[in-house]
Amino acid sequence: MSEPVSPVRVEVLTQLQAHGIVSEYITYPRVTFSSASRLCVRHSPPGDSSRQSLTLLDPRASPKEDQAPPNWTLHHVQGALANPSCPLLAVRAGQLAQVYDVDQRSLRYQWEFAHPIEYWVWLNADILAVVTEEDVFHWTVKRSGPSWQFSRHERLCGMEVVGYQRDASHMWMALSALGLEQSQVVGLTQLYWRGGPLSQVIEAQAVSLPQHRFSRNPKPSTSLLAAVRRGKEQAGQFHVVELGPHQPGNAALLSARDTLPFKGTQLGDFPSAVQFLPHLGVVVILTKHAFLFLADVETAQTIHRIHLVLDILFATVLDDERPHSLLGVCRSGKVLSISICPYALCQYISHHPTSLCLSQRVLQLVGQIPAPQKAISVE
Repeated sequence: MSEPVSPVRVEVLTQLQAHGIVSEYITYPRVTFSSASRLCVRHSPPGDSSRQSLTLLDPRASPKEDQAPPNWTLHHVQGALANPSCPLLAVRAGQLAQVYDVDQRSLRYQWEFAHPIEYWVWLNADILAVVTEEDVFHWTVKRSGPSWQFSRHERLCGMEVVGYQRDASHMWMALSALGLEQSQVVGLTQLYWRGGPLSQVIEAQAVSLPQHRFSRNPKPSTSLLAAVRRGKEQAGQFHVVELGPHQPGNAALLSARDTLPFKGTQLGDFPSAVQFLPHLGVVVILTKHAFLFLADVETAQTIHRIHLVLDILFATVLDDERPHSLLGVCRSGKVLSISICPYALCQYISHHPTSLCLSQRVLQLVGQIPAPQKAISVE
């Protein structure tokens, strides 16, 4: 019997250079994804490196020869983020954060923090999470000012903050940072619980805090999904930890882990993003050098590994318009649509040992969705 095809489908949506973005500016953190339809690039126009511009575009829309995407001239801006669903644009420089109305091109809100801003992210259409040198704040921009959440752990001092998560209950938060140790990228994540308060630092380069109802439980709960690779080890680790407090009626809190096979990958590759596909109960773990791992959220078992493209993948976001899909930006300028086909996944797991829970979930889903369409491969 022949080996089943990969359940992962990859399509090139667009090339950023086609939208007037020069290749040297297609880097992290100059390119940011707030949602699948809102990509923001901080760059200089072709042939004019003295001027800084900001371009907003929908990567799923084809570039138009007679119409350039919306852009602004910037002065001394260190970061920019498009709001995930509203026509708002946040920019920052030093300790100052400002939010502009995109349609009116006018300043709507601003706040000056006590310390320089090192990282920020829109948690939703209303709340901007801001990480300074010392603290983490949540700023509901339409209200008076930011609210303090917690202080950064001293172990994250001197590291570059690359991610911030908050779970659906608003009780758990995770702050991720990267640093160099003996020329290898190491990752630490500070996990914080508001109910204690409790703060703990774990080894992890990429994490996620989704809610999921485990098969043995009547109620959903928050889980920590954490991926890490230490130094030049041939195998990384993927952890699934069901977080408290314990829900009445649920089984005891679950904890599971499995290895991530990094053998054959580029030297120094490491997990850069963890995304959860709730309908499948599948975790997508992406690496800097564009490897993708699929894992079962119930057992942490690695299901599949594939090299998406020979490139650097540095920005990803779930696609809210296409189920089981996410978008990613490559260093070459490609914007990829990465999707998991339930039909192909069903065939794949039938040939590879996996958890009964995953098999049942996928089989049930396959019976409820239309037949798959032909996918386009990356060239």
